[in-house]
Amino acid sequence: MKKILSDRSIVVVLFVMVLITFSLAQEDSKKMEKGFTSVTTTTATHLLAEKQAANKTEVSAQLPLQ
Repeated sequence: MKKILSDRSIVVVLFVMVLITFSLAQEDSKKMEKGFTSVTTTTATHLLAEKQAANKTEVSAQLPLQ
């Protein structure tokens, strides 16, 4: 009687499953990186705008009134 799954078949199936898993994980990590980059850019933009507004207020407070 022939074995249904030989050792070689099990190894091939497991190898294919690992390749599929890593492929899906890579796609998800790309999506996460894209989202992280946009959040970081948005946060940096807001912080820069607040800093510039604070600097303008500070400079105008230091100017002598005429």
